[in-house]
Amino acid sequence: MREKLLKWKYKELGEQMIQTLKNKKHDAYLVDSKEDVVSTLKNIVPEKSSVAIGGSITLQETGVIDFLKNNDYKFFNRNDAKTEDEKREIFLKSFDVDFFFCSANAITKDGMIVQLDGNGTRVAPMIYGPKNVVMVVGMNKIVTDLQSADERIKEISPMNAKRLDTKTPCVRFGECIDCESRERICVHKTILQTGVRHPGRFKIILVTEDLGL
Repeated sequence: MREKLLKWKYKELGEQMIQTLKNKKHDAYLVDSKEDVVSTLKNIVPEKSSVAIGGSITLQETGVIDFLKNNDYKFFNRNDAKTEDEKREIFLKSFDVDFFFCSANAITKDGMIVQLDGNGTRVAPMIYGPKNVVMVVGMNKIVTDLQSADERIKEISPMNAKRLDTKTPCVRFGECIDCESRERICVHKTILQTGVRHPGRFKIILVTEDLGL
């Protein structure tokens, strides 16, 4: 029963969010499950396009990374880098791709997209460079306002730090203490308020499930 009711809630809220995001001049899509994401991408991303990704559990969960690897795309895959120099080269190439893929840390109900990044390799190409940005987002990341977005990010940050195998205090204590560690991953905060300067550049796929952190 709980799962059915949650699905209903996400569906209703998702339809409202799609209209809000469209009003912000983004392309927006609502899908029923993570299995529907790849079929949606097939209609968005032409074959032979150059593509790159930001770090994201959501892209793994929805099969997006495997889809890009196993089809006819020029994929600059950060996960393939064997050295720091190779990784930097891929990061720089990410600025000139046809499609950059990532998720979001939070999206407010009035359509603002909030990201918090460590090195900026996710938020920088999101802001400028790639011709298109595709964001795959679970409905668990929809929040009321910017304060709620900050609270959500603070809650999930220790888990992200653990995932990235950092030695920050939050990994030790399980909660954010606003540290000054050299390995801190909460450095670059970005708020995308509207897509009015470049209508349709952002293509946001909302999934009526919990995805990522």
